[in-house]
Amino acid sequence: MDGLALIIIILAVGYLSFVIIERVVLDKIRKSFKYIIHVNGIRGKSTTTRLIDAGIRNCGFKVFSKTTGTVPTYINVNNQDVVIKRLGKANIREQIKMLRLAKKEGAEVVVLECMAVNPELQRICEEKILKADVTVITNVRLDHVNDMGEDLDDIANAFSNTIPTNGTLVIGPGDYEKYFTDKAKLKGTNVICAKPYNGPNLDTFEENISLALGVCEALSLNQEAFYEGLKTYHHDVGAFESYQIGNTILYNGFSINDPTSINVVFDRIKKDMNLKEEEITILLNNRADRPTRVIQHIEMIQKYQIKKLILMGSNRTYVTQKIKKLRPDLEIVNYHDINDLFNDQYIFAVGNIGGQGMKILDYFKENGEKL
Repeated sequence: MDGLALIIIILAVGYLSFVIIERVVLDKIRKSFKYIIHVNGIRGKSTTTRLIDAGIRNCGFKVFSKTTGTVPTYINVNNQDVVIKRLGKANIREQIKMLRLAKKEGAEVVVLECMAVNPELQRICEEKILKADVTVITNVRLDHVNDMGEDLDDIANAFSNTIPTNGTLVIGPGDYEKYFTDKAKLKGTNVICAKPYNGPNLDTFEENISLALGVCEALSLNQEAFYEGLKTYHHDVGAFESYQIGNTILYNGFSINDPTSINVVFDRIKKDMNLKEEEITILLNNRADRPTRVIQHIEMIQKYQIKKLILMGSNRTYVTQKIKKLRPDLEIVNYHDINDLFNDQYIFAVGNIGGQGMKILDYFKENGEKL
């Protein structure tokens, strides 16, 4: 046996030993928690995770939670938000790090937002790392099509990889209720279809509250205490909120990316404010690395009866040319600075919170009045 072959064998044995030891240690860490809750879906994951955290915390448990929304953050057992500092790109091994930290802090319950998009990585997160007692799937909407598939069926199939074995799956009512129920049965998992919620919105969408209450039911917790806890949840930095400066109201939907979710919020704004579509200006922030999403936004915008569109981010020339062919009457302007926004009364900001999006939101938070 030559030296190179010997080195390869030694490295292989070393790596295998590391994998086995890590598996044993991870299993030991996993057994230290009473419950692990895994939150997946297209929209609402971060807020739903934070609602669940607050509800369970108010039921007397030591809770550790983590969200990967606008700013990756964990909420420690002392109910403090701590920003996660990453040295490189996001990696699912971060979930292992969170479990280690949760155990170190003495957490009894861990609530983690799914950070994987790739279907196989979603499966690994659930089956190899978390082994959740409860998984929540917030919704199935058309987004991340380059990673999860070209249609809703593909996306639902990707999410099904996080259904736990012999656990509980919490879902909302919708077209994929039967699909997820059938998938869950194959894993011996009970399904709770969350009941519609009709109470105060608690500064979020009723669907998120409904799903959180579904987790309360899954864990057989005191519903009154759980609900009181929901009122104290920590808002995600990019959660939907509205702010007013002078006569201008900004509806922050920067973190809302897919057309279905944007349409839902757009309709809510019209209803709550009794507005016509032409009274609302859309502020659209596009990302260079999301070409499919740009096309979706173009198709969406042309259907709205708005009179003005403000463009930010990437692909502005392309978006302008495409929309002008379909809506020559639509006023399209490029965003330069914050003063560009004070010519309009109602602005619905969507697409992406990165770059200028966060700066605009911070400006309105610091200088405006929260509505």
